[in-house]
Order: sequence, then C-alpha cells, then structure tokens
Amino acid sequence: MKAIISGSTVFQEDYLQLQKDFKDKGVDVIDYPRFSQNLTAEYPQILTSFFKNIEAADIFFLFNQDKNGVSGRIGAASFSELTYCLMQNLIHNKKIKIILFKEPSKENFCFDEVSLWLENEWVEVASLSFL
Repeated sequence: MKAIISGSTVFQEDYLQLQKDFKDKGVDVIDYPRFSQNLTAEYPQILTSFFKNIEAADIFFLFNQDKNGVSGRIGAASFSELTYCLMQNLIHNKKIKIILFKEPSKENFCFDEVSLWLENEWVEVASLSFL
C-alpha cells in the first residue's frame, strides 16, 4: 500500500514520525509536504509531482493539525489536494481511502464542503489506528 500525506509544510517533524508510523503498518509514504528554501523555483515540479502521487496513492492522509488558532485547519493548498483526490474517486473510479487527522472546525473556509463529504462517507476522520 502507498500513502500520501497532505498538510502544512510547518509540520516537518510530524511528517517524519507519520512516515515511521505508516511504515510500521506496512504502508509506504510516497510523498508529503516538504519545506523548500527555494520554493519559487521548485514549486512547479513539487506541485506536479505531488498531484501525480495523489493519483498513485491508496491512502490520502490529510494531517489537518491545529494551526493559527483553527482546530483541524485545512489550508487552501491542502483543500485543493483533498478535492483533487476526491475527484479521482468520483470521476475516475479510483478507490483512494481519504482520511482527515481531525474533524475540521467551523472556522475552516471549507467547512461546509468537507462536512458534506463526511456525510456522504467520501472522507473519514481518524487517527493512525485506521490502518
């Protein structure tokens, strides 16, 4: 099984631990948000590679940790990745398991959409115990 982790680039230490946790469960993490000193120059390649890896994943894990005073924060980039993953399932009949680390709070700009996705069981909220 292959997983991709989505979320803010500020959680680098958490991503290293998540990679280990996934590996201990027999899941290979093929990509996660990496911090780059030269983001402007590297961004096109990083973005293209990340979205291609979403298509190749069996699990999409959104590490929507609390950030900037928002519980279960989902930023714009993570929301676009989450949406892309969901569309792979709905339009292209993929079977990517989509998991949020935390229930997003109402302060998230995408709360209404994600709530509908949760109600339709297209997305689930869980910890690493889901594996």
